[in-house]
Amino acid sequence: MEGETAPESRRAASKATRIALGIFVSGTVVLGTALFLVSQGIIKFQLKQQYCLTPECIEAAAGILSKINQSVDPCENFYRFACDGWIYNHPIPEDMSNYGVYPWLRHNVDLKLKALLEKPISKRRDSEAVQKAKILYASCMNENKIEKADVKPLLSILRHSPFRWPVLESNIGPEGLWSERRFSLVQALATLRGQHSNSVFIRLYVAADDKISNRYILKLDQASLSLASREDYLENTTEAKSYRDAFLQFMVDTAVLLGANASRAESDMKSVLRLEVKIAEIMIPYENRTSEVMYNKMTISELSAMIPQVPSWLAQVRKWEKPVSDFKYIHAAYLTDDTGLGIFFSVLLFVRNLHHKMTLANYLVWRMVYSRLFNLSRRFQYRWLEFSRVIRGTTTLLPQWDKCVDLVENALPYVVGKMFVNAHFQEDKKEMMEELTEGIRWAFIDMLEKENDWMDSETKRKAYEKAKAVMAKVGYPQFIMNDTYINEDIKTLKFTESDYFGNVLQTRKYAAQSDFYWLRKEVPKTEWFTSPTTVNAFYSASTNQIRFPAGELQKPFFWGTEYPRSLSYGAIGVIVGHEFTHGFDSNG
Repeated sequence: MEGETAPESRRAASKATRIALGIFVSGTVVLGTALFLVSQGIIKFQLKQQYCLTPECIEAAAGILSKINQSVDPCENFYRFACDGWIYNHPIPEDMSNYGVYPWLRHNVDLKLKALLEKPISKRRDSEAVQKAKILYASCMNENKIEKADVKPLLSILRHSPFRWPVLESNIGPEGLWSERRFSLVQALATLRGQHSNSVFIRLYVAADDKISNRYILKLDQASLSLASREDYLENTTEAKSYRDAFLQFMVDTAVLLGANASRAESDMKSVLRLEVKIAEIMIPYENRTSEVMYNKMTISELSAMIPQVPSWLAQVRKWEKPVSDFKYIHAAYLTDDTGLGIFFSVLLFVRNLHHKMTLANYLVWRMVYSRLFNLSRRFQYRWLEFSRVIRGTTTLLPQWDKCVDLVENALPYVVGKMFVNAHFQEDKKEMMEELTEGIRWAFIDMLEKENDWMDSETKRKAYEKAKAVMAKVGYPQFIMNDTYINEDIKTLKFTESDYFGNVLQTRKYAAQSDFYWLRKEVPKTEWFTSPTTVNAFYSASTNQIRFPAGELQKPFFWGTEYPRSLSYGAIGVIVGHEFTHGFDSNG
């Protein structure tokens, strides 16, 4: 039987071989043809891919595409490739001198606050504190009332000691006439600080002790100047000279608007400018203000031995700071440094003795007047705009709502913070950010241990301990959710919609006195030192904290859980890493 079937089997096998060979040859030809066509770009070969087509992913993709310029080769000009779209779509606003993602986000947070503050007051839903915030905002938005009041609210201050302004002579009435015999520099400085929260010559404030971080301490430092930069007073560049010329004319014109004689105003304000130039000359440059150089802790008695006027000055301050009964320790920047940078306050007293009392009075009152110009009618603000065109390049004033949001946010940060958090910061965002921060902490530690080859083992161990101990605060402090606490905190503030200027003065006095509330208290672990609506992130060397307020945790820096996490890691993740490294820089 087997011999009879063998030829037939061989024929079947031969047939199968021929079929297989044909399939192989055909397949090879087809594959070769396909590869040739693909290589020549005649046909496209695509792998099956997974796409995120949710509304959030589409929004994110569109946002990225709108910021870049796809017509530019990134290998040739990466800046234009990455930024052209954003720059084209976001020209610098006329009321600003520069623009970027941070100012853009600040504006968007302010728009959200505007919407919240403009909602009608509900005595049922709104806490007492929220009602006060809305009343303060409404008083600021009442431009007709502000225009009608014009300069009257400020003149009522200038008619009384210690703010009688010599340059005005008796032009605002005999009660406004300045007297050299009655003028007290100490009283004027103390009132500026205690009633108006203005620091002139010397900045006095309360903050955590840099080396005993659980304690608050009284601190002294050099105060700011009228112009933004010390160099604006000292440099002889064309730009710096134009700033000083514009500033002098601005002071003269402001004094004239308030009733001064033009020639007297020019003479007096030239003396004021010379005084401020002298102050700038003895100020410590920014680059020399390291934390070690600035830390000079001493008792009030020790400070008084160096500067005899200190006790009388602090006694005047105590009159305004109701919660404060005694000052004992003080941290005075530069008073005892050994670097030859100058004993600022001692030299300041020398400068004071070189100048006539009238010049000192003119300068102090000018600083108070300057701080209140934006609370007056438009004619004062338009004069400021002429000055701003020179020093900042701005060509228009901020809209009134923008100024009013800023006022309320600065005056009542935790009230506004709670309103913002409730509306725009969900709890899952907080949890995601905490998780992201922890991930970056351990990535930093991993890099420190495995890639750092320039630290010795002991330094590396301490760096590890410090990185592990960094406290990350996300979103907002929990106490702002306690209406009873917040209502109690601002119970002394009694705003009315009809008295905008008076409301502002209340907020300044509240700010001045609140600063001293914490003196001689321990720094609570829950303390933030930062408003929840702040658009920025921080590292605190004294407390070894990194802080990321809810205002910062918005798109395009921080994206919610419904978006790809790569967006948040690539944006806010960079900022988290940046703040971590501050703990290891020259001030950390």
